[in-house]
Amino acid sequence: MENKETLIDNVIENPNSLDIITINIIDVDDTRYILRTLVHQNQNLMEVFREVEFAMGHCGGMALCASCHCYIESSHCLNNIDLEEESMLDQLQNINCEKSRLICQIPMNKSLDGIVIRIVRD
Repeated sequence: MENKETLIDNVIENPNSLDIITINIIDVDDTRYILRTLVHQNQNLMEVFREVEFAMGHCGGMALCASCHCYIESSHCLNNIDLEEESMLDQLQNINCEKSRLICQIPMNKSLDGIVIRIVRD
């Protein structure tokens, strides 16, 4: 059976000529999405995901709940994991030491273009 990808275009207008990136999302049920979105420097990935109605971020992005746990399936170079995020990840049963991140702790930037993120439920 073919696994079709659904495009979510979050770029309605772009009056400030912000960078546009593509994020590849694999949901918990293996449904695949391609999210086209603007890069707002003051946002993190969780905020972008919530804008397009992915339910996550119960703590509001404070690295306190792991409701935005994901695996980074691509080889993108991300910001370093800080102590709060590491402490939260250490409490998870399905942690993958090489791939696990909290989406709320990944700041938006142009270098994320093409990233592949698998959403994980704990």
